[in-house]
Amino acid sequence: MKIDVVGHRAVPMRVIVCGLHRTGTSSMRTALRQLGFHDCYHMATVFEKVDEDPQLWIRAFEAKYAGKGSFTKADWDHLLGLSQACCDLPAAVFSAELAELYPDAKVVVLNRDPDSWYESVLETVNRVMAPSSLGAMLVRLYTFLLDPQTRNWMRFTRVMASLAMPFDHAKERGKAIAWFNERYAEFRERIPAERRIEYSVKDGWAPLCEHLGVPVPMVEDEQTGRMVEAPFPHVNDRVSFAISAGRHRTRTLSRAHKNLLNLVGRLCATGALGYGGYLAWKTRLGGRF
Repeated sequence: MKIDVVGHRAVPMRVIVCGLHRTGTSSMRTALRQLGFHDCYHMATVFEKVDEDPQLWIRAFEAKYAGKGSFTKADWDHLLGLSQACCDLPAAVFSAELAELYPDAKVVVLNRDPDSWYESVLETVNRVMAPSSLGAMLVRLYTFLLDPQTRNWMRFTRVMASLAMPFDHAKERGKAIAWFNERYAEFRERIPAERRIEYSVKDGWAPLCEHLGVPVPMVEDEQTGRMVEAPFPHVNDRVSFAISAGRHRTRTLSRAHKNLLNLVGRLCATGALGYGGYLAWKTRLGGRF
């Protein structure tokens, strides 16, 4: 993968979290916000910028895994230039490259037991990505045909899965866990130990804040009025993930319905104009004979 060291950013890259999906990345993103690192690029960011970012990530994946073109430092600055941190897919599989591109950024290796990670992905991401019923497949086809944002998203996830995650998560447990372990081995092999901390969201604020050089966040205790350590955020558990996925499906369907109505309206308007033109033509002919 070709890397160009020339580029500009809106904000400095300060923290690179080597954390794959379902390792506590949403909690880490929330924690980094509390510590003043705005913003942390996350898979949720791709949702928020689905009109543009999927195409950029497709280019990045093709450059790294398929040798197609290049993705330069300027490209990374354009893609991540508003973010002071990054974690979760898709950025996580580029963690080593990003650490090399941004040598002043602190690195956090966000760990989770591989078996627990596998089960969590199986019960959350895999269920969303692999519809199990005919009805769910038809809904996906309907939204793909009628919603450009869905098409962007599905192209992005297809390229990411085929190039960076070449296994069937539900059927190939061994390959999935091997892939997980290989990614973390790459983090540790390519990123110097003095730049990184081995961390889990279960470890709380103290080691994270010490590594990042920021104070532990404090809040006022409602009962005593004293300043106490803020609770570490734990978000996006399996129940929360399912609720969020349901809301996303609802928004996607709403856009598809709206686009369908707009399409029908345009077709009706075109038909009416065409018919009006036909009548005018007939009237003109009738007046001439």
